[in-house]
Amino acid sequence: MPGITPSKFRGTPIAKVDRYSGTDTDYQTVVAWTVTTGKIGDLKEVSMVSNNYTKTHFRLVIAEVAQFADKTIQAPLSLPFPEGTWDLKPADVVVLEAKSSDGTSITVDGSITGAER
Repeated sequence: MPGITPSKFRGTPIAKVDRYSGTDTDYQTVVAWTVTTGKIGDLKEVSMVSNNYTKTHFRLVIAEVAQFADKTIQAPLSLPFPEGTWDLKPADVVVLEAKSSDGTSITVDGSITGAER
């Protein structure tokens, strides 16, 4: 790309996008990223959107540590993580999960961006 040199990039970009659609009242994976063996992961951003915010509960787990659970939001949400916030080890997992609060059908999209080096 014009004006961009490889030295401005740190590692191999990671972009995960996926969806959960259903009525489960137990958490289901929306999108996940597992850091590749032999690499260090740098988490950049986690984003989420639902077709029914009042009936959707979210949970975010980073390297086995729940960042939040049973949270509702009112609109699409992106959570940026400044460079160096998370140095994830090989096999560490970032997972965004969602569940229906009462069995109502929900459709949730999520994305995770980062880099591996």
